[in-house]
Amino acid sequence: MIVTLDGQRVDESFRPGCKLQAVVDQVRSHMSSAKRIIVSVAVNGERLDDDVLTETLERPVESDAQVDLESSEPAELVERAFRGLAESFSQAADGIDPMADGLKSSDPTRAMHDVGDFVTLWQTAYRAIAQCSGLLNRDLTACEFEGQPVIQCIATLVDRLSELRGALEARDMVLLADLVRYELQPLARSWQALLISLAEQVQAPAAQPS
Repeated sequence: MIVTLDGQRVDESFRPGCKLQAVVDQVRSHMSSAKRIIVSVAVNGERLDDDVLTETLERPVESDAQVDLESSEPAELVERAFRGLAESFSQAADGIDPMADGLKSSDPTRAMHDVGDFVTLWQTAYRAIAQCSGLLNRDLTACEFEGQPVIQCIATLVDRLSELRGALEARDMVLLADLVRYELQPLARSWQALLISLAEQVQAPAAQPS
């Protein structure tokens, strides 16, 4: 078995027939920096996505397999996650006007589906902030954006999404289209900027925990 970490071969022996989880745990226990975390696992050149990784971790690793692991500082991982989400909000905001037009069309089905995807994106962002707070052992909702804490931005978001949900449930396409066009677009741009701000604050030297 060949095992690498960040492109360098790991000079350790691994028990024959051990599970992939055991390989990952053994490498993690000997990493030079306790602050780094393993963020990617590949077996024989195939990177394992989250939905596959959980199951594969419990399988024995073949003796002639190659396991490639990548690690990262938590702050680097969080920064990449927030910047990726910011880009997703940028792309979603670009499609808001066609979405609003579609809601007023004779068949708004597709546009309503797109609204649902948009709401899911915000839910993903909220979960990411919570998960990244745990990863960094730091309450990121206390960070400031445009003079107010992020937790207040989240409260504003919840209010807007409640209005959106009410229009959806009432199937009021006129109101829904107006909310999407005039409320969601500036809100999406605001969250794009908020996530970039969080990424910068996480990586700022002064923000790093001692």
